[in-house]
Amino acid sequence: MKIREIQNPILKAFLANEEHLELYKQYNQTQQEHLKTKIDQHFSQFYAQVRAVSYFSKTIHFTALHYDKKRRLFEHRNILFLDRPANEGHEGGGYSSVSLKELIEDESASTMFEEKIEKELGDFIQNPAIYNAILTLNERQKQIFYLSFIKEMSDTEIAKRLHVSQQAITKSKNNALKKVRRMLDGWL
Repeated sequence: MKIREIQNPILKAFLANEEHLELYKQYNQTQQEHLKTKIDQHFSQFYAQVRAVSYFSKTIHFTALHYDKKRRLFEHRNILFLDRPANEGHEGGGYSSVSLKELIEDESASTMFEEKIEKELGDFIQNPAIYNAILTLNERQKQIFYLSFIKEMSDTEIAKRLHVSQQAITKSKNNALKKVRRMLDGWL
């Protein structure tokens, strides 16, 4: 039998090892019994390793699935108050994916974010007139400019991030662009 004709994946993997392949070729040429015994021993060791790897792989896989299932069940049964949807328990409110935790605003984080926006806008904008015009915008407009032009997010993505409608983002961005154009027309 030629090596190319072997269909069994375990035999193919066994013969992929140079030492095993060489033994197999020698046995095919000479048909010596001690070579056959040596190949059998190597194959037994190889097959035991394959079975062990397969066993451990399946054990790890199913243990991970079981752990994930238990963790999800625990989280579902023991949901934290701040992780609950914001409109849970309110009449007429549909399902909301926004949790109470997401509605809490961290003042220090927003201040740092505003400073980061101004710094990064300054890094990207080389023209001082444009930069000064952008600095006259309100914080929301600067944030929209930053997310739109620096982070290259779409209006829809920005709207989801800021928890407002896409139309509100588009309107605010257009108003900011008009304001910057007016400022630049006055300077130029």
